[in-house]
Amino acid sequence: MSQRVVSSVRCSLEGCSDEVVASVEKRALCRKHFLVDAYRQLESISSQIQEPRFHETHGDAAGRFLEDCMRHAADIACAAAPPSNLERAQVLDVLLWASELHGRLRRSPRVRARMAVKLCSDAQQWEETVDTQILSRHGFQLTCSHELNVEDMLTCVRLDNGWRTEARVAWARRKESGETEAGFEFVKDENFWGIATSLPMPVERKR
Repeated sequence: MSQRVVSSVRCSLEGCSDEVVASVEKRALCRKHFLVDAYRQLESISSQIQEPRFHETHGDAAGRFLEDCMRHAADIACAAAPPSNLERAQVLDVLLWASELHGRLRRSPRVRARMAVKLCSDAQQWEETVDTQILSRHGFQLTCSHELNVEDMLTCVRLDNGWRTEARVAWARRKESGETEAGFEFVKDENFWGIATSLPMPVERKR
Protein backbone atom coordinates (compact mmCIF):
# COMPACT_ATOMS: atom_id res chain seq x y z
CA MET A 1 0.00 0.00 0.00
CA SER A 2 2.99 2.32 0.45
CA GLN A 3 6.64 2.58 -0.51
CA ARG A 4 9.65 4.11 1.15
CA VAL A 5 10.67 7.37 -0.47
CA VAL A 6 13.89 9.40 -0.28
CA SER A 7 13.33 12.27 -2.67
CA SER A 8 13.20 16.02 -3.13
CA VAL A 9 9.91 15.66 -5.01
CA ARG A 10 7.13 17.88 -3.68
CA CYS A 11 3.87 16.69 -2.15
CA SER A 12 1.32 15.70 -4.77
CA LEU A 13 -1.68 17.10 -2.90
CA GLU A 14 -3.04 20.28 -4.41
CA GLY A 15 -1.78 23.44 -2.80
CA CYS A 16 1.08 21.75 -0.93
CA SER A 17 4.71 22.23 -1.91
CA ASP A 18 6.38 20.50 1.04
CA GLU A 19 9.00 17.82 0.47
CA VAL A 20 7.85 14.22 0.09
CA VAL A 21 8.61 11.70 2.85
CA ALA A 22 6.40 8.77 1.75
CA SER A 23 4.43 7.37 -1.15
CA VAL A 24 1.05 6.02 -0.08
CA GLU A 25 -1.17 4.32 -2.66
CA LYS A 26 0.88 5.97 -5.44
CA ARG A 27 0.51 9.41 -3.88
CA ALA A 28 3.64 11.33 -2.89
CA LEU A 29 2.99 12.81 0.55
CA CYS A 30 4.79 15.29 2.75
CA ARG A 31 5.19 14.76 6.47
CA LYS A 32 1.97 16.57 7.36
CA HIS A 33 -0.18 14.74 4.83
CA PHE A 34 1.47 11.39 5.57
CA LEU A 35 0.36 11.77 9.20
CA VAL A 36 -3.18 12.72 8.15
CA ASP A 37 -3.38 9.69 5.83
CA ALA A 38 -1.78 7.38 8.41
CA TYR A 39 -4.36 8.34 11.05
CA ARG A 40 -7.17 7.79 8.57
CA GLN A 41 -6.00 4.30 7.62
CA LEU A 42 -5.08 3.30 11.17
CA GLU A 43 -8.57 4.31 12.33
CA SER A 44 -10.09 2.23 9.52
CA ILE A 45 -8.02 -0.86 10.38
CA SER A 46 -8.69 -0.42 14.10
CA SER A 47 -12.46 -0.34 13.53
CA GLN A 48 -12.41 -3.56 11.47
CA ILE A 49 -9.66 -5.70 12.96
CA GLN A 50 -11.99 -7.47 15.40
CA GLU A 51 -14.11 -8.76 12.53
CA PRO A 52 -13.07 -12.32 11.64
CA ARG A 53 -13.45 -11.81 7.90
CA PHE A 54 -11.15 -8.79 7.94
CA HIS A 55 -8.10 -11.03 8.35
CA GLU A 56 -9.13 -13.17 5.39
CA THR A 57 -9.97 -10.35 2.98
CA HIS A 58 -7.71 -7.46 4.06
CA GLY A 59 -5.10 -8.98 6.37
CA ASP A 60 -2.22 -9.07 3.88
CA ALA A 61 -2.80 -5.53 2.63
CA ALA A 62 -3.19 -4.22 6.17
CA GLY A 63 0.01 -5.94 7.21
CA ARG A 64 1.96 -4.34 4.36
CA PHE A 65 0.55 -0.90 5.14
CA LEU A 66 1.32 -1.19 8.86
CA GLU A 67 4.89 -2.29 8.18
CA ASP A 68 5.42 0.62 5.78
CA CYS A 69 3.70 2.99 8.19
CA MET A 70 6.08 2.00 10.98
CA ARG A 71 9.06 2.36 8.65
CA HIS A 72 8.01 5.84 7.45
CA ALA A 73 7.29 6.99 11.00
CA ALA A 74 10.71 5.79 12.17
CA ASP A 75 12.37 7.58 9.24
CA ILE A 76 10.61 10.84 10.12
CA ALA A 77 11.57 10.55 13.78
CA CYS A 78 15.23 10.05 12.83
CA ALA A 79 15.35 12.63 10.02
CA ALA A 80 18.09 15.26 9.93
CA ALA A 81 15.40 17.94 10.08
CA PRO A 82 13.36 16.81 13.11
CA PRO A 83 9.60 17.44 13.24
CA SER A 84 8.01 20.02 15.49
CA ASN A 85 7.01 19.00 19.00
CA LEU A 86 3.42 18.41 17.88
CA GLU A 87 4.45 16.37 14.84
CA ARG A 88 6.98 14.44 16.93
CA ALA A 89 4.18 13.41 19.28
CA GLN A 90 1.99 12.44 16.30
CA VAL A 91 4.80 10.43 14.70
CA LEU A 92 5.33 8.50 17.93
CA ASP A 93 1.58 7.94 18.25
CA VAL A 94 1.37 6.60 14.68
CA LEU A 95 4.39 4.35 15.23
CA LEU A 96 3.00 2.86 18.43
CA TRP A 97 -0.54 2.49 17.04
CA ALA A 98 0.68 0.78 13.87
CA SER A 99 2.88 -1.55 15.92
CA GLU A 100 -0.03 -2.48 18.22
CA LEU A 101 -2.35 -3.20 15.28
CA HIS A 102 0.34 -5.20 13.49
CA GLY A 103 0.64 -7.39 16.56
CA ARG A 104 -3.10 -8.10 16.45
CA LEU A 105 -3.11 -9.33 12.85
CA ARG A 106 -3.52 -13.05 12.43
CA ARG A 107 0.00 -14.45 12.17
CA SER A 108 -0.56 -17.98 10.91
CA PRO A 109 -2.86 -19.98 8.62
CA ARG A 110 -6.04 -21.47 10.07
CA VAL A 111 -7.44 -24.97 9.79
CA ARG A 112 -10.91 -26.28 10.52
CA ALA A 113 -10.53 -28.78 13.33
CA ARG A 114 -12.60 -30.11 16.22
CA MET A 115 -10.72 -30.30 19.51
CA ALA A 116 -12.56 -30.86 22.79
CA VAL A 117 -11.59 -28.15 25.27
CA LYS A 118 -12.81 -26.79 28.58
CA LEU A 119 -13.12 -23.02 28.88
CA CYS A 120 -12.77 -21.61 32.39
CA SER A 121 -13.64 -18.04 33.36
CA ASP A 122 -12.20 -17.15 36.75
CA ALA A 123 -13.74 -13.67 36.58
CA GLN A 124 -17.29 -14.92 36.04
CA GLN A 125 -16.89 -18.30 37.76
CA TRP A 126 -18.03 -20.64 34.99
CA GLU A 127 -16.70 -23.58 33.01
CA GLU A 128 -17.91 -25.05 29.72
CA THR A 129 -16.79 -27.99 27.61
CA VAL A 130 -17.01 -27.28 23.89
CA ASP A 131 -15.40 -28.24 20.56
CA THR A 132 -13.20 -25.81 18.67
CA GLN A 133 -14.14 -24.93 15.10
CA ILE A 134 -10.90 -23.43 13.78
CA LEU A 135 -7.31 -23.68 15.05
CA SER A 136 -4.09 -21.80 14.38
CA ARG A 137 -0.71 -21.73 16.10
CA HIS A 138 -1.74 -18.53 17.84
CA GLY A 139 -5.36 -19.13 18.79
CA PHE A 140 -8.69 -20.73 17.98
CA GLN A 141 -12.36 -20.10 17.22
CA LEU A 142 -15.42 -21.71 18.79
CA THR A 143 -19.04 -21.19 19.79
CA CYS A 144 -20.12 -21.44 23.43
CA SER A 145 -23.27 -20.81 25.46
CA HIS A 146 -21.78 -18.13 27.73
CA GLU A 147 -21.49 -14.42 26.99
CA LEU A 148 -18.00 -13.30 25.99
CA ASN A 149 -16.57 -9.82 25.48
CA VAL A 150 -13.44 -8.60 23.72
CA GLU A 151 -10.39 -8.69 26.03
CA ASP A 152 -11.97 -11.27 28.39
CA MET A 153 -9.29 -13.61 29.75
CA LEU A 154 -10.05 -17.34 30.02
CA THR A 155 -8.20 -20.57 30.65
CA CYS A 156 -8.35 -23.16 27.87
CA VAL A 157 -7.78 -26.81 28.82
CA ARG A 158 -7.26 -29.55 26.24
CA LEU A 159 -9.28 -32.60 27.25
CA ASP A 160 -7.08 -35.06 25.35
CA ASN A 161 -3.89 -34.34 27.30
CA GLY A 162 -4.74 -31.86 30.06
CA TRP A 163 -2.61 -29.03 28.68
CA ARG A 164 -3.83 -25.59 29.70
CA THR A 165 -3.06 -22.03 28.67
CA GLU A 166 -4.42 -18.51 29.00
CA ALA A 167 -6.34 -17.02 26.06
CA ARG A 168 -7.75 -13.56 25.33
CA VAL A 169 -11.01 -12.94 23.44
CA ALA A 170 -9.98 -11.15 20.23
CA TRP A 171 -13.51 -10.80 18.86
CA ALA A 172 -16.97 -11.98 19.86
CA ARG A 173 -20.36 -12.08 18.16
CA ARG A 174 -23.71 -12.99 19.71
CA LYS A 175 -25.71 -15.34 17.49
CA GLU A 176 -29.49 -15.42 17.10
CA SER A 177 -29.50 -18.72 19.01
CA GLY A 178 -28.14 -16.89 22.05
CA GLU A 179 -24.74 -18.56 21.77
CA THR A 180 -21.51 -16.60 21.37
CA GLU A 181 -19.11 -17.17 18.49
CA ALA A 182 -15.63 -15.93 19.38
CA GLY A 183 -12.01 -15.91 18.33
CA PHE A 184 -9.26 -16.31 20.94
CA GLU A 185 -5.57 -15.36 20.98
CA PHE A 186 -3.09 -17.16 23.21
CA VAL A 187 -1.45 -14.86 25.75
CA LYS A 188 1.86 -16.69 25.39
CA ASP A 189 3.33 -17.36 21.94
CA GLU A 190 3.42 -21.13 22.26
CA ASN A 191 2.41 -24.06 20.06
CA PHE A 192 -0.46 -25.17 22.28
CA TRP A 193 -1.99 -27.41 19.61
CA GLY A 194 1.29 -29.09 18.69
CA ILE A 195 0.89 -28.33 14.99
CA ALA A 196 3.52 -27.45 12.43
CA THR A 197 3.96 -24.01 10.88
CA SER A 198 2.55 -25.44 7.68
CA LEU A 199 -0.82 -26.62 8.94
CA PRO A 200 -2.08 -30.09 8.05
CA MET A 201 -5.33 -30.91 6.32
CA PRO A 202 -8.47 -30.37 8.43
CA VAL A 203 -8.82 -32.94 11.18
CA GLU A 204 -11.51 -34.00 13.61
CA ARG A 205 -10.70 -35.10 17.14
CA LYS A 206 -13.17 -37.16 19.13
CA ARG A 207 -13.85 -36.46 22.76
